[in-house]
Amino acid sequence: MKALWSLPATRRRGSVVAIIMATLSVGIRDLKNRAPQLVQRAARGERIVITRYGKPHAVLGPATDARETGHRARMQAWQRERRAFERLGRAAQRRFAGRYVAVCGGRVVDADSDHQRLFERVWKRRHGAAFFIGRVGSAAPTVEMPGFVVE
Repeated sequence: MKALWSLPATRRRGSVVAIIMATLSVGIRDLKNRAPQLVQRAARGERIVITRYGKPHAVLGPATDARETGHRARMQAWQRERRAFERLGRAAQRRFAGRYVAVCGGRVVDADSDHQRLFERVWKRRHGAAFFIGRVGSAAPTVEMPGFVVE
């Protein structure tokens, strides 16, 4: 385990200002042996560089920042697609009446009468990009079956 020091220096009116940033650097073997302690340190906000043969390969740090930012961005993208679905024009509504449509990038990218098949196709093609699936027209019909009670 060693600390990496960075000394970016700038000059201001004849004086030198140096900022010292210490980063903990850990090899793979140390990571395996001390994983619980290193994860606790990372959870408290410390960034730990994981090295292999002395070269940096990954960074261990707090997950809350990245997860919340990523989740917020994906939710905003999904909401944009939902608003695009709600703004479908009359021509699209007539064309896709009674079917499910997938909206990605603000436009209809696929349609199907089965929402599950539609989801699987769009998911494979868009590789995890945010998209919205909605049914065009009235709500799905309710099927009544005499003799069964759903509680």
